[in-house]
Amino acid sequence: MKTRNSTFKQIALIVAAMLAVWTAPGPGTSPATAGEEIAAPTPPAAPAPAHLVRIYYFHGNARCVSCRKIEALAGEAVRAAFAGEMKQGKVEWLAVNIEEPANKHFIQDYRLYTKSLVVVDLVDGTRVRWKNLEKIWELLRDDDAFRQYVQGEVKSYLEKRS
Repeated sequence: MKTRNSTFKQIALIVAAMLAVWTAPGPGTSPATAGEEIAAPTPPAAPAPAHLVRIYYFHGNARCVSCRKIEALAGEAVRAAFAGEMKQGKVEWLAVNIEEPANKHFIQDYRLYTKSLVVVDLVDGTRVRWKNLEKIWELLRDDDAFRQYVQGEVKSYLEKRS
């Protein structure tokens, strides 16, 4: 009986040691707080292109027919004209709800006062210029003019840098 107890204790110590090593934080990290989930390691991301044009459609929780149309037309215009650039990571399309707490900073970042379409020029991850495409509201009733306007603005950001 004594040998069995001793063997059980040795196995328990080995299992405990293995668990301690397996769950220990790596160098330079802090242990998870109570209730915090530890994320699995992710493979390194591909390096971001040196020049990126990001198009944001900013909206809130309440979304009228016009707001939904702006998002649909703008997204369609970007995807149709810049599919290759999107695959290469040179152009990104993002619809962002600015009423979510994590996104409220965009209101000040881009001086937003209504639903907006903003083109941002990023070089090496740093914003170098941006433009709120305010004419989308004027062109909302002319789908072709709307698409041409959006595509022209995005193209100008792709072609020339400040």
